[in-house]
Amino acid sequence: MHTPMIAQYLTIKATQPNNLLLYRMGDFYELFFEDAVIAADLLDITLTARGNSNGKPIPMAGVPYHAIDNYLAKLVKLGQTIAICEQIGDPKTSKGPVERKVTRIITPGTLIEENLLADSIDNTVVSLYYDNKNNNFGLALLDISGARFNITECTGFSGVSNELARINPAEILVHDSIPLGVLQYCTKAISKQPDNMFDSKTAIDLLCNQFKVKNIDLLGCSNMPLAIRAAGCLLQYVTHTHFAKLEYINKLQIENTSINIDIDAKTRANLEITKNLQGGSSNTLLSVINKTATPMGSRTLQRWLHQPLTNTDIIGARSAAVIAIKAKHSYIDFFTQLKLVGDLERILTRIALLSAKPRDLIKLTQSLAALPDTKKLLIELTNISLLNKINTTINILPELRLTLDKALVENPPQLIKDGGVIATGYNDELDKLRNISNTANQFLIDLEQQEKQKTGLSTLKVGFNRVHGYYIEISKAQAAKAPTEYLRRQTLKNAERFITPELKSFEDAILSSKEKALAKEKQLYDELLTIINADIVPLQETAKALAALDVLQCFAERADTLNWSPVEFNATPGFNIIAGRHPVVEQMCTGEHGFVPNDLNLNDNTRMLMITGPNMGGKSTYMRQIALIVLLAHTGSLVPATKAVIGKCDKIFTRIGASDNLSEGQSTFMVEMQETANI
Repeated sequence: MHTPMIAQYLTIKATQPNNLLLYRMGDFYELFFEDAVIAADLLDITLTARGNSNGKPIPMAGVPYHAIDNYLAKLVKLGQTIAICEQIGDPKTSKGPVERKVTRIITPGTLIEENLLADSIDNTVVSLYYDNKNNNFGLALLDISGARFNITECTGFSGVSNELARINPAEILVHDSIPLGVLQYCTKAISKQPDNMFDSKTAIDLLCNQFKVKNIDLLGCSNMPLAIRAAGCLLQYVTHTHFAKLEYINKLQIENTSINIDIDAKTRANLEITKNLQGGSSNTLLSVINKTATPMGSRTLQRWLHQPLTNTDIIGARSAAVIAIKAKHSYIDFFTQLKLVGDLERILTRIALLSAKPRDLIKLTQSLAALPDTKKLLIELTNISLLNKINTTINILPELRLTLDKALVENPPQLIKDGGVIATGYNDELDKLRNISNTANQFLIDLEQQEKQKTGLSTLKVGFNRVHGYYIEISKAQAAKAPTEYLRRQTLKNAERFITPELKSFEDAILSSKEKALAKEKQLYDELLTIINADIVPLQETAKALAALDVLQCFAERADTLNWSPVEFNATPGFNIIAGRHPVVEQMCTGEHGFVPNDLNLNDNTRMLMITGPNMGGKSTYMRQIALIVLLAHTGSLVPATKAVIGKCDKIFTRIGASDNLSEGQSTFMVEMQETANI
């Protein structure tokens, strides 16, 4: 037999068998039974007990609610999924345990909380559907914190492993019946989902409903049945974890892998684009090139680096924008303005999900304030098509900015429940309720003087504490002279505390006004979120445009500072690179002679080069140098060379050394042969 509270816990836990259940009790989140044992070990917190079950103590562990983000971050990093169970009932009116329910399920790939996310890294969840008859995959990707929903289809294991290496998702959803061999390509947190969540008809209905179209043909993906199944599962999963409709995800992006340069997983690792071979971030291409001003710009830069294009029109538009910004040194002013902009992508997601904190709204207000000057800088460059497009896409939304300026104090507390977020003068009713509280001090001073004169008791004073509320305190020596209308409230060692009808009436009015003021402030705050959500689409477009602008100014600054040159694209296969340099190694060569540039000339007459030389002679550096120059060129960046003419290119391969793979029974020679065969 369990207590009502434990019985309630077990009922809720039964709905979350695979998640750690954090059960809110007052100022703590508690865990019980096996969850408590697991959490105590992972979080290094004390394991205690509460009550008994079947004659044995019930394990219990807890963490304070105000420090929950720190503990959640640790659990998520360890691959755990967590169900947050909140008190939704009123303790004052509840009979038995306060009503509770799960309000959020936190998983590695569905994070939106600022404290749980790495600023400059995309946090995505991927859903995979495998067709074992044709050995093909459907893949759906959701960046829930950045409102990106993409789908694609991959051919074979190599195709899906290359995509997963590019995306680097935090979490992967697969169907129950997926062959175990497929999972070797999934190196992140894997969550198996029932096969029926990948049902085709359900998926089509969900996609049409999500993106508000009458039939799937209007989304342009009717010929992608595997991707549709994956997308259907993904939509169900994120709706379940957030207990909300994700209406702010309003665009489906169909990724056509044929317009990107193909880079396999081994090449991606060997080129050390965003991670070095040891798994760190130092001495990578990103570490050299990243001079973005905003977190969303940094994330966009990494996507561009990992997804170089073959479309020379898009590449040319980016390159023209970079050259124009570089020519006028405009990157200095762009960087300064963009530094004033917050992480709009993620702020807008929290606003859309009604979970934004007051400081999110302040950062949004500050970002809107920076937009007019940003557009002025762009107007000077509107003869460049891409910069003109960015300028027209950025919405300054003056009415929204004015509303937020008027509504919010400059430095609000972290949580709306603490009050003090809405500015004086924004709402008359709130001002009146606050005024009642603000005049309390003067009332108490006047009351104390009045009662001293009335009673003649020199030790009388009026005070307040959280436990007993307002009181009149009189010393023990004079307490017997208290008037008959004084009702004893508390006895102390050296004094007695009383309450009077007048003071009780005042107390009720003050406490009521404070509660009403907090409730009114919460109502006004929710109304602000609704007002912002009315402009969510132009705000999302603005965020995307600012992120792209940030990458372009970054490219321009790097090109100017590091002496990089524009690229000439040629329809004829071949490469002509004069005085090319390795972008990373060059920055490490600080000696007297610095980095020695190298040329490359491949054409119809010279289609292959055999490079020989001693160990540490620069063979690997030269090969990777060429690969990185080609990669940078296809992102729209300028490149580290005096001149670069690049012909048609659709794939980049680089393999540098190998080691054995004993767990798979593969020698060094076998690994080298397999990697070479892939090329």
